Amino acid sequence: MKFSTAIVALASASSAMAFAPVATPQKSTALNGVLGKVTGQSSLDPAVIAKYDSLPYPEESILAEYVWVDAVGNTRSKTRTLTPAKAASVESLPSWNFDGSSTDQAPGDDSEVILKPQRIFADPFRPRSDGQKNILVMCDTYTPAGEPLESNTRAFGKSLYLL
Repeated sequence: MKFSTAIVALASASSAMAFAPVATPQKSTALNGVLGKVTGQSSLDPAVIAKYDSLPYPEESILAEYVWVDAVGNTRSKTRTLTPAKAASVESLPSWNFDGSSTDQAPGDDSEVILKPQRIFADPFRPRSDGQKNILVMCDTYTPAGEPLESNTRAFGKSLYLL
C-alpha cells in the first residue's frame, strides 16, 4: 500500500480528519511533476513545493546540477550556484568534490572524489523566465591525483577511442 493511500485511509477512518491538510490547487511545474513521479513526496504538501517554486532566482546566478554515475550505475547529483560566466563552457566550469564512500566509489579512509565536467545541457526541470538558463553538468569521476575511478568507464572508453 502506498504511503499516501495509507495516510488518506487513516485520516478518513479516524477523528484525526481535523488535522488533515487543506487541499489546495497545485501549480503544475516540471519540478513537482518529477518529484511526484520519482519520490512521491511532492504530493504530500503542494504548498511547500509552490512556496519554493515561486521564489525568484538571483539575477546574476544560475544553478548548475552536477550529475555523475556511482559505483553501481545509479545517477547521483548535487547542485551549486555559479555566475553565468563560469557556465559559458565546459572548460570554464569548476571541478567539484564529494565523499565517495557514500556512493561506494572510495574507501572511508581516502574518500575524496573529484567531479570533472564533461558536457553541459540546459536544465529542463528548472526553467527560468529571466533570460538565464540553469544547467545540467554531466561529469566524470576521478581521484584527487587525477586518475579515473574504476566506475568511470567513459574515461576508459575515451582513452581507447583516442589511440
